[in-house]
Amino acid sequence: MEREKLKGGIIITPRDIQLITGTDCIRSAQREHKLTRDAIGKKSKKLSVKEYCAYWELDYLEIIDFLQWNR
Repeated sequence: MEREKLKGGIIITPRDIQLITGTDCIRSAQREHKLTRDAIGKKSKKLSVKEYCAYWELDYLEIIDFLQWNR
């Protein structure tokens, strides 16, 4: 079974985190993005959806499906 490409790429943004968590505050989402990067030891400011899901113990396929329809 071939997977569909994730619309917008595999990098998760603070805006995506805002959608996932349902918060209205972009600053909270930015802090969560940075917290996740720091916690997993990322030097880059880029964070993949898979890394985010692994850290927060979220179902990767569920998040991909959600982002596919909400990006």
